[in-house]
Amino acid sequence: MSNQTKSKHLAIAVAALCCVSFSGMAWSAPQKQKKEATIGEKLLALSEGAAGIYINGKWGFVDAAGKLLIEPIFSAVKSFHDGFAPVKLANKWGLVDKNGRYAVTPGFTEGMGEYSEGMVAIRQNGMWGYINGKGAVVIPPQFDEAHKFSEGKASVCLRDRCGFIDKTGRFVINPRFAGAGSFVKKIAPVKSDSDWGYIRENGSWAIDPKFDSATSFSDGLAVVMYDTKWGIIDRDGRFVVNPKFDNCRQFSGKLAAAQQNGLWGYIDRKGNFAIVPAFSSASDFSSDGFALVEKDGESFFIRANGKRVEGVLAKKAAAELAAESRHLNPVKAETARLDVKVVDDSLPQDTMQGKWKPVIVNE
Repeated sequence: MSNQTKSKHLAIAVAALCCVSFSGMAWSAPQKQKKEATIGEKLLALSEGAAGIYINGKWGFVDAAGKLLIEPIFSAVKSFHDGFAPVKLANKWGLVDKNGRYAVTPGFTEGMGEYSEGMVAIRQNGMWGYINGKGAVVIPPQFDEAHKFSEGKASVCLRDRCGFIDKTGRFVINPRFAGAGSFVKKIAPVKSDSDWGYIRENGSWAIDPKFDSATSFSDGLAVVMYDTKWGIIDRDGRFVVNPKFDNCRQFSGKLAAAQQNGLWGYIDRKGNFAIVPAFSSASDFSSDGFALVEKDGESFFIRANGKRVEGVLAKKAAAELAAESRHLNPVKAETARLDVKVVDDSLPQDTMQGKWKPVIVNE
């Protein structure tokens, strides 16, 4: 037999052996290993693609998939707004961008609010003022309370009265309310001596005060408390969903967190539960479609369809879940106010000519 013939026979034999060897085996693609979740002790709600996470005694930032964006080196952090987040390092507050670079070097020891519209509230010597995104003082500390800017105005309080200032520190609505939220679409929730209503930019009432509590409007609807229950009103102050929830947060997109029988879920704009109550706490949905919830001792993110995001979790939620609360909690001080510019407006003071009840729809 020639060498060529022997080689041909050998190749045929090897091929046959391979066929026999693999005939009883099913081929399967290699399994992709599941990424382990990033685990922390505490977790903040997601905002602008980043969430504060507390790991081994320090705060940093992760994305919804659990990727570490900024290393945990801070003693405290707040959420990102307009590209910047307040952080606390060595007992001093500053601002960082999403790359972890300082826009404002930590130097404020007493407190810092949320960055918004190029301004952030800071506390010095027991009073609140504002700096810009480069750390320069724009409005000297002079207020007992100061909140973030929205539509060019911020609510501030002097002793027990609140009003609205512009970015020069000038009062555009004099401090005559017991409480005040933020302007959204030219309407802001404010509290008279006893009840919450809504005012226009000129300080006149858009919706008379009649609610136990009130949140800012979102796409034409606002969540309010009336007679100990929460419902939904339109911009005319008319209930589109009757008060029936134990607690509720303002709408974020198409959904709002609502509590019933001790558990939180999410309602749609008609007041129906789109995500059934199953959580011990729940945040608003972020602009990129994630909400922080807590269940069975774990906090994690969910999407608007209610499905859990597996990338990150924590043992305890640290989200600020109080709707329209005075989150800065400043210490009252009796020091002199600097450069407080109060306008002489001709608007009437809060006078109630009989409290009227909101229209209740029949469901």
